[in-house]
Amino acid sequence: MNRRDFLLAGAGGLLIPWWSVIPEARAQSTGLYSGRILVNIHAGGGIDQSSWTDPREKDKTLNHYAGVTPANVSGNIRSAPMGSNKAFFDSYFKQTLVLNGVDSETNNHEDGTRVHATGRLDLGYPNLSELFASVEGKALPMPWLNAGGFSTSAGLVAPTPMPSVDALRALVAPNAQSASADYMKQSDLDKVLAARADRMNALQARADTLPRAQTVAQEFLGASDSRALLQRVAQFLPTQLDSFADAQVGLIAAQAGITSTIQLERGGFDAHSNIDSDYATALPQLTNLVDYIWQKSAALGISNRILVRIYSEFGRTPLNAGNGKDHWSIGSQVLMEANPAWGNRVFGASGPRHQQLKISTATGAVDPVNGVVITPRHIHAVLRNYLGIQTSDPRFNLMVPASEMFDFLNPNAGTGYPNT
Repeated sequence: MNRRDFLLAGAGGLLIPWWSVIPEARAQSTGLYSGRILVNIHAGGGIDQSSWTDPREKDKTLNHYAGVTPANVSGNIRSAPMGSNKAFFDSYFKQTLVLNGVDSETNNHEDGTRVHATGRLDLGYPNLSELFASVEGKALPMPWLNAGGFSTSAGLVAPTPMPSVDALRALVAPNAQSASADYMKQSDLDKVLAARADRMNALQARADTLPRAQTVAQEFLGASDSRALLQRVAQFLPTQLDSFADAQVGLIAAQAGITSTIQLERGGFDAHSNIDSDYATALPQLTNLVDYIWQKSAALGISNRILVRIYSEFGRTPLNAGNGKDHWSIGSQVLMEANPAWGNRVFGASGPRHQQLKISTATGAVDPVNGVVITPRHIHAVLRNYLGIQTSDPRFNLMVPASEMFDFLNPNAGTGYPNT
């Protein structure tokens, strides 16, 4: 990346760290990414499970709709009669797995955000997006695009802040002064770049080149390869972005083959008072975002490659004196794919007032004797296997014993709603 590239990126709000732009070795930069795309969506604030995918229809201390409006039923999935839940799950229940009764092991925002992103309360574990990017996309220009949620790197891959469309245009076409004019004559610039590349190739090929110079040459050539990949994005960029600009930019980058994972966030769920009015806005913002991802990815021809995970810091308590809800460790997660064998199911459950319950790892039934309480690390262990990103690095071992490996993705296992 030359000085002009860097300045353009910075001015547009996009600063990509050198270790994200430059592959570890030029040989790794072999082409465009066409594998699975992981989309993590953080519902910021601690989404109320009873207003989402674990409704309670009888206890009026839990919800204002209890005893008034029944829960929505979409296939085997029930959702609260709030926001756009009904329309959303009616459209997507076949590709959805709901995980209820998930114990965050905390009711603190910062800790909860970290544990659901990484699988562990302990510091130093990689975000699922980071681990995925380190396996699937480390040689890409933007392996992990981040627009919210937990973004602290464990040292495997640094997150790339989600760029604006102008910043992305500046990065992929740094010589373009405008839509109709360039800073330099492109043919002249091409000659300069070719001469620089020839010089670096010659430097790298010399037997007497010092190790430091070899490294510089390798990094320059790697950056050039990444530049070529970035330029491919230009053909996919629209004149204007949709209202879901962060998701659209991420999906365009995925379509162009320069990113492997996208991390997004929608907030408004920390409703300590007047939860119904807050969630009337927050819930549709979340479900509309996910709906957009599926609609747009289908239009781009990449929907069959996407796995979406929706999670939050924790769940929420019964109603308080202010008609809101306070922090509670038990909550829910949602997994989605285009045509999964494991869709239209609910695995896990919480008690009548969302108490912690033990669940059979094999069947998903409530099992107070031999069951295990579902925690984020159990979900991460299953997803690591499913995505093929298991790590043997002892620093990042989730330490989930075989006896606690849940069969979440078994199409024949499920809990349903024993405490609606």
